[in-house]
Amino acid sequence: MAEIPHHARCVFRGILFDVYQWEQDLFDGSTATFEAIKRIPSVQLIATTPDEHIVLLREEQPYVGSFVSLPGGQVERGMTPAEAARKELLEELGMACEELVLWREKVFSSAIHWASHDFVARRCRRVQAPQQEPGERIEPFLVTFDEFLEEADGTRFRNKRLADALFRMRHTPGELDKLKALIFG
Repeated sequence: MAEIPHHARCVFRGILFDVYQWEQDLFDGSTATFEAIKRIPSVQLIATTPDEHIVLLREEQPYVGSFVSLPGGQVERGMTPAEAARKELLEELGMACEELVLWREKVFSSAIHWASHDFVARRCRRVQAPQQEPGERIEPFLVTFDEFLEEADGTRFRNKRLADALFRMRHTPGELDKLKALIFG
């Protein structure tokens, strides 16, 4: 996958996106200005309770509308993905986990460069009241593993990339069993 060249110049720094430009040599000997966007990395968590339920969210945001999601958010500048995952768990659910395991990291690279980190947060317990942001309404609800798969198939499930991965796992013998073992430890 193509990376943004080290000599690229940041021409815009936003909240979620930075825009880079650079001169690129072309095959005919000429040059052109190329451009790419780098998105702040994100995290999402498959959070479990001690009684082997998964925490999902009924969420609403002004720009996006209503949807079903997993806890998660952006990795703030200067923060590691694991720190961001624990912060999102605490803010959105008021929970802390006994164990945090990185399940997978996906790096998307083309005109938009973005790293997404998927964690499993095992045996989460409430430690404080949630501290939701003003631009979100979040209602957590508990589901079994099978209900989680059903929700991921639904049209309201926000993370289509994860839904696609779960769909592929259903069609590869043993993959869902491995995921279930990873989620519940």
